[in-house]
Amino acid sequence: MLKLSGASLGSLVLSPGMKALGNNPPGTKSSDPSQTNSYFNALPTFTPPEALAADEMRITILGSSCIPRLSQECTSVYVEVGTGDQFVFDCGTGVAAKYNAMGIPMSKMDKIFFTHLHADHTSDLTHIYGFGPAEDRKSPLFIFGPMDSGWTYYDPKGNQRGPYNDGTRAFCENFREMNRWHTESFSFGVTSLPGYELPKQEDWGLPAPLSKVSDDNFDDGFCIYPIELNWNNFGKVPGDNVAYHNPTTDVRITHFPAIHTRRGSISYRLDWKGLSMIFSGDSKPNQEMLSHAKGVDVLIHEMVMPAAVWAQKNSGLKPGDSGYEQAYNYALEVQNSSHTPQGAFGYIMSQITPPPRLTVATHFQAEDDTITSAIRSVRNHAPVGELTFASDFLVINVSASRILQRRALVSPYAFYPSSPPPDSVNTPLYWKWQDEAHTIPVGDPTVQIIMTDEIPNIDPDTGLVNYSIDGY
Repeated sequence: MLKLSGASLGSLVLSPGMKALGNNPPGTKSSDPSQTNSYFNALPTFTPPEALAADEMRITILGSSCIPRLSQECTSVYVEVGTGDQFVFDCGTGVAAKYNAMGIPMSKMDKIFFTHLHADHTSDLTHIYGFGPAEDRKSPLFIFGPMDSGWTYYDPKGNQRGPYNDGTRAFCENFREMNRWHTESFSFGVTSLPGYELPKQEDWGLPAPLSKVSDDNFDDGFCIYPIELNWNNFGKVPGDNVAYHNPTTDVRITHFPAIHTRRGSISYRLDWKGLSMIFSGDSKPNQEMLSHAKGVDVLIHEMVMPAAVWAQKNSGLKPGDSGYEQAYNYALEVQNSSHTPQGAFGYIMSQITPPPRLTVATHFQAEDDTITSAIRSVRNHAPVGELTFASDFLVINVSASRILQRRALVSPYAFYPSSPPPDSVNTPLYWKWQDEAHTIPVGDPTVQIIMTDEIPNIDPDTGLVNYSIDGY
């Protein structure tokens, strides 16, 4: 998609057949270039589920913005490989519904890699974690991410700020306790299965042995294992940037520093059987990216629109309006501390040698007017090279012979994906004993609540059923 050369800079012409296909959010007007994405709508379609070939990697974009929108929720990338391994990179606001619509079960969302701990990259972890054991993930959650920033400074009044425990382990410890009421309340149901074996450090090539947070059983679905990645020591010891290396599935995931807002942000590279992809997370342009992206198959890199456009779209103000300068200056500060502008994105494309087979711009609010502007900026620096713009439900199949881009067709009314019930289960954490000797546990969903004020389902005067206990 968008094989555009420098000759197309003067005007942007869609190829034949690239017309809007009516895949716009409800209530929008496809004739308005700010309300449609003709490029995404013109892609061939993908209907899940679809088997993945043994030699293929599939990348699905399920969150491609930094602000929640019906067309684009906040950042998340799902990667599957033909040997049966799968990974979630970031899980921002609103993406849980899109994973659900794609038919991705909770059991395949158990390894989550955070690039950094901003809310637009982590918010839907609450749903994934809280409801995984109610579905088919009755085993622990593994969360990869950067270690503490180690940063100390002083505010305008001279007060010391930091150093804080602001790394992935501290995040997981506090997140676990934040969800205590939820997890205890759902522990009348099955949250673990017999025979679970916790991966060893060497099984996954982890930087350190697994160490859980809190008091959960080692095999419980509410148990969290944080895997902290040492961004600060990168490059000092060979191999110290490996986050995950599974010899069984042949997947190797490494990390390298990004430049974003605060010390500790990282980017990831996944290598598998000669194929590779990079997810930048959020980052300003940096030399590490140029080094690690050489010859990568798919580079998914953030890009932001110009500060002036961002200020106008996000505030509704235009130049000359009261408050516009303040909105513009803040947008410029955010860009300068955190992000890659359109021209810089093109510069990065031009500097990677050999270039990626496909470069994907994400974290970008993609519609016809913004894409038109972005293409002109990018092509001023990189007149050649495969380029596409991420939107939610963009599906990219990668093999040695081809890269296929499609848009997923999903139902907005999807329930959770179906999964077969397990053959055997462990006793729930909360139960009611069947006999006085306390030898026979029996599950009881009412064990944690006070039932004295319940309205009974039998009418006390007539003895007739007042309402059905099963909901009918």
